[in-house]
Amino acid sequence: MSRPSDHPLRASLSDLMHARVIPVFAAPAVVRSWVYLLNDEERAAERTWIDALAGEHGAEGWTLHDIGDTGGMIWERHGEFSTYLKFTTAVDQDEATQNGLGFCSLKTAYFPWLSGAPGSVFRSVEIAVLPYEPEPEQLQASIDLSQAVCCDVFGGKARIWSDFRMHEGGAGRIYVHDRGLQNDQLSRLLQNLIEIGHYRKLALLGFPVARELMAWLKEAEARLAAVTSDMASQSASQAQVLDRLMALSDEVEQRVNAVSFRQGATRAYAQLAEDRLVSLRESRVEGFSTMAEFIERRLRPAMRTCDAAERRLDEISSRIGRVSDLLRARISISLEVQNQDLLKSMDLRARLQVKLSGLVEGLSVFAVSYYVFSLLKYVVDSAVPKEVAHWLYAPMIAGILALAWLFIYHRKKKIEEQAE
Repeated sequence: MSRPSDHPLRASLSDLMHARVIPVFAAPAVVRSWVYLLNDEERAAERTWIDALAGEHGAEGWTLHDIGDTGGMIWERHGEFSTYLKFTTAVDQDEATQNGLGFCSLKTAYFPWLSGAPGSVFRSVEIAVLPYEPEPEQLQASIDLSQAVCCDVFGGKARIWSDFRMHEGGAGRIYVHDRGLQNDQLSRLLQNLIEIGHYRKLALLGFPVARELMAWLKEAEARLAAVTSDMASQSASQAQVLDRLMALSDEVEQRVNAVSFRQGATRAYAQLAEDRLVSLRESRVEGFSTMAEFIERRLRPAMRTCDAAERRLDEISSRIGRVSDLLRARISISLEVQNQDLLKSMDLRARLQVKLSGLVEGLSVFAVSYYVFSLLKYVVDSAVPKEVAHWLYAPMIAGILALAWLFIYHRKKKIEEQAE
């Protein structure tokens, strides 16, 4: 019995479930991650630049370089950004506990290949993982504890500290005390911590856009109110109101097209950050905020501003639609009134034309009768003596008039019947 054929995507989708794994499974370790933002031109240059580097290139847009027993580099492509990650497990624990808890073990200067990467650095973070709980003085030398967050994660198997500030080398710092992480827990923890920071900051890209949009919306709403007022008071012609309304509608649609991607991406990034926070399974450490509390306190107001700007943009678009409907209704009523006046005028003209046709009809009876009588007079004068002919003229005229009237009357009736 032959084996059934596999779906073309079966293997690739199965591998995709394991693709985003940082191969760090035991402490001590140090991880450094960068986020690069790229435009379309830089995205094309990035592919060429990555292909020129040594390493294994994947079709899904990610590649591994120099992966060995002690460290390596991972590049990953996303929609509008790319991430680079360097890690090492070749960390001397005794030296690290005496000298900066392992921070600055991986410096940007150590990676000359990174200086050639297309795009611009948007974020960088350094994570040190040791099976060692430092003294407050040791932590204070690397992390500002007065503004730090601290919490237990993964059911108490690890404790993390971070102050969410840039330090030496332009990187944020997170210290992880490994208290018994097993299997791939450390790898998943590192992935979550990196993605929480990346997505949190990427979500904030929508905040400046929202603030600018809010300022424009205030002016646009005032313009719409003025248009509505002029339409209600009829202080401007319908053509002028329509032109102003169409101009405002065009600007609104341009704004919708300009901010729709950014606002959608902002919501997606914020949701991803919240999902990763849930995955940490945080528990409070006395005297410190949890990571979820810190991020919610900073991120949630920005997201609400973005949501409010998007709602107001939708609302003004709907209001413009309603005002347009009212204006169309007013124009339609005006046209109906004009049509009624036109119909009345046409009816009056039709009645006048009927009267004129009746007058012409009467005159045409006399004209036809005169013409026929003139012809018959020549016949009668030549055939009958003059004394007798004068007595025939009166009955001839009466008969001709009667016949002419009957002829025209019947022709008119026949035309009317055909028209019906």
